[in-house]
Amino acid sequence: MNLRVTEVEHYTDRLFRIKTERPRTFRFTAGEFTMIGMGDNDIMRAYSITSGPYDEYLEFYSIKVPNGPLTSRLQNIKVGDEIEVGAKPTGTLTLANLELGGNLYLLATGTGIAPFISLLRDPTTYDHFDRIHVAWSVREQAELTAYNSFLQDCDIVYTPIVTQDPEWPFMNKRITNMLSAGMLIPEIDPSKNKVMICGSNEFNNDVKVMLEDWKWEEGSRKTAGTFVQEKAFVS
Repeated sequence: MNLRVTEVEHYTDRLFRIKTERPRTFRFTAGEFTMIGMGDNDIMRAYSITSGPYDEYLEFYSIKVPNGPLTSRLQNIKVGDEIEVGAKPTGTLTLANLELGGNLYLLATGTGIAPFISLLRDPTTYDHFDRIHVAWSVREQAELTAYNSFLQDCDIVYTPIVTQDPEWPFMNKRITNMLSAGMLIPEIDPSKNKVMICGSNEFNNDVKVMLEDWKWEEGSRKTAGTFVQEKAFVS
């Protein structure tokens, strides 16, 4: 379906956000992604939805790939233009695939924060856990701009991490290093804590291996687990 763009905001030379109208018939679950294209060719890419399931708009957070077949054009989109949005959202980063209860840890790198923004915009997410923790790692602090204020205002424990900016005065260690050191999840106990992972394939795999070594079980559409990850990203 073709949807009209209602808002575009650029944060850095690599990151921007798009809002579109939302048809009343479009339904999705917080944490899911859908396919996006420009409508005049067959190129479609997976984008997590950052808006909440009850919002009256759709929102997407994107990187800019200079020679990317889609993002090289999508980054020039303007209010009033149209983008093609797939009508069948899907994905594994939903609460249906995760055992509920205890504390929830949302671990993200870069634009991997996108599905977690949707989850945090869904009031029902907070009903299922004692406390929600978010760790969001980026290279430079400007890359936090899009959602830093939103995350600070949420009823969560939020840890922004900047790994390659000498002017950043706070946490600068990689999430994987923090996990190994017991800094993010003090109790490595899947009966008390659940984890959702979204970032680069390398990041996802590293955290997955770590959790499985600690006897955590990955969830899927067939069986709810103590952690879940998403592998679909825009390129």
